[in-house]
Amino acid sequence: MTLPLTHPDALFARLGDETLRRVLWAFYARAVQDDQLGPVFTRKLGPFPRGGWPLHIARLEGFWRAVTGGPSAYRGQPGPAHADLGIGAAHFDRWLTLWEETLREHLGPAEAQALLTLAGRMRVNLERHARPFPPPTQETP
Repeated sequence: MTLPLTHPDALFARLGDETLRRVLWAFYARAVQDDQLGPVFTRKLGPFPRGGWPLHIARLEGFWRAVTGGPSAYRGQPGPAHADLGIGAAHFDRWLTLWEETLREHLGPAEAQALLTLAGRMRVNLERHARPFPPPTQETP
């Protein structure tokens, strides 16, 4: 007898790989077009969908599989990965807004709400590690 890798009641069992992948690509396609978030992502990952995007999305798939109860080998540290990006609360507000819009377009209400709730909880950790770039210092004459 083999044991299933995903508990049948897990959120991942309702989503599956293809849906999760579709949601992530749709979200980032939207985020890179955003005036506030786009520059942050493209500065770090290059032009969408090339550059570092395929690897980034693959890592995120592993992360979201893990947090939704699916099979994953993800072993990263999301908080420190967001350090020194020059982002603050307004960026996280916008991230959650775009995430919610994407989820509502691609998922049923229960799954969308579950992923939105998870992202809201993650925000606390991510925002604690991320800090805006300090304003430029003005030299006195």
